[in-house]
Parts: sequence; C-alpha cells; structure tokens
Amino acid sequence: MITVRGLTKRYGGTVAVDGVSFDVRPGVVTGFLGPNGSGKSTTMRLILGLDRPGAGTATVHGVPYRELTAPLRQVGALLDAKAVHGNRSARRHLTWLARAGGIPVRRVEEVLDQVGLTAAADRKVRGYSLGMFQRLGLAAALLGDPPTLLLDEPVNGLDPDGVRQVRRLLLRLAAEGRTVLVSSHQMAEMQETAEHVLVIGRGRIVADTTLAELTREHGGGRVLVRTPEPERLAAVLAGAGGEVLPGTDCRLDVGGLPAAAIGDAAAAAGITLHELTPSRGSLEDAFLDLVGVGVAA
Repeated sequence: MITVRGLTKRYGGTVAVDGVSFDVRPGVVTGFLGPNGSGKSTTMRLILGLDRPGAGTATVHGVPYRELTAPLRQVGALLDAKAVHGNRSARRHLTWLARAGGIPVRRVEEVLDQVGLTAAADRKVRGYSLGMFQRLGLAAALLGDPPTLLLDEPVNGLDPDGVRQVRRLLLRLAAEGRTVLVSSHQMAEMQETAEHVLVIGRGRIVADTTLAELTREHGGGRVLVRTPEPERLAAVLAGAGGEVLPGTDCRLDVGGLPAAAIGDAAAAAGITLHELTPSRGSLEDAFLDLVGVGVAA
C-alpha cells in the first residue's frame, strides 16, 4: 500500500507537485499517467525518499520509505534503468545489490531468467541496448521479491515481445496481491495492463479512478447502430442529443448517448434495429480530454 497526502514540491519558483493525494492499493496494476513535466517522476522520487517534499507525506506500508528496515525487500523501484556502472556485467551488478540488501544471491539467477537476460548476464552493460537496460532495471526491482513495485516507463525501448512479457509479469504480480504502480506514455499498453488509473497534469491529480470508469466518462466511447431506417433514426437520435455520423450499409456511428438510450429512443419511434454495438472507450482519448491536446509526449 502506498499512501500520498498533500504532497508538494517546488523547484525555485516552479511548482512540480501541487498538493497531490492518492492511494495505490494492492492486487491491481495502477497506471500513473501524465504529460512530460506533469510531476510523475517527481512524485515517484518523493515516495522513494530521493527528494524531500515541501509539504505533505508519502508512506509505503505505513511508514516513510527512509524508515523501512529492509527497503530492497519491501519496495522494488525502476526510475533510471541506465544508472548502472558501465564496466559491470548484469550478473555482477545484481549480485552487488543482493549482498548490499541482505538478499539471497540465488535470486540473481532467478530474476535474470525472469526478465530474459540470462544469455547476456556476463556482458558489460555499457554495450547494452535501451531494451536490455530496461530488463536489467526490472530485474533489480524484482530482486528482493518485494510486495510493492514502483516502475517508471518499464517498457520503454522494449520490442513487442518484451512489452508483452512485462505486461504478463505485472498482471501476475498484481494477482499475487502486490502493490504495482507503473508510469507510462504508452496508452495502448496501459489500457491492456492497468485496472486503476491516476492522471496528473501540471502537478495535480486530475483523475483517480478505474480504467473502465475513466474511458466511459472521457474516452469518447461510441455506439455502432444498424437499421433499415438510418435517416429517420439519425433524426430521432440527433433530437435526443446524440452526435450521429452516417456510415455504410444502413449503419450509424453515434456518440453522446449510451446504447440503452439509443435502443429506447428507437423503440419509442417504432424503428427496428439490426445492430447495437457499444465501442470501447480509448484511454488515449480520455487522457487527452483530461490534460489537453498537444501536451502528451
């Protein structure tokens, strides 16, 4: 469990995080979304005690991160995958972390295999690709088998197979009852992975809700309707406040009205429906609706 209350951080005259409050609960993947410069990374650094807040608190398992007795075994973090000495191999780096954190060294081989780095484990990391650095950073976060994970852009630089592997891993970790907070710019991936979503814009939380609720309210979900009387139904739905776009083969693309309301309006007008299919709202559309077009990098 991660608990954030009234967290504020200023850098000179710039407010990076402005009174942020939220909970990250175990058992689900929580997506942390926001444009560049919105305060995501600063918030994660504050949670991990890497920066000190001007006001507010952040706790993990009920205490500030700095007070955890065995931090590597309680919290796994990936903030900067390239923060590794270039002359070390992945195996040496992870072994050093294990010994420093009181973690059994056997875990090194387990996490190398888990992230798909075993074959490259003895190469110096200065020759790694971005995707390999990401795998190593994820291995380091998993090393202590922690109940809580904070991951900043964990799939950045990964190929499609690597992205899928990380998705499955995150879902499995959450299903085991762990607390999983993941920031990402990849909206399509977050839509497949996150169950709960935090959206931050200009240092403030603008949404703290389930993915389903967010896409329903802001995702521009539409309904595909097919009827033998498309012109008549279009007039009825427009009169009910719907946004109706004509299609082919007697189909209409309808926004602004839920499927149930469309069905009721058609029935009241005596219009036969051959199809009534709600589309899934887009997380990308919801995100842009909340934070504004042109600021999502």
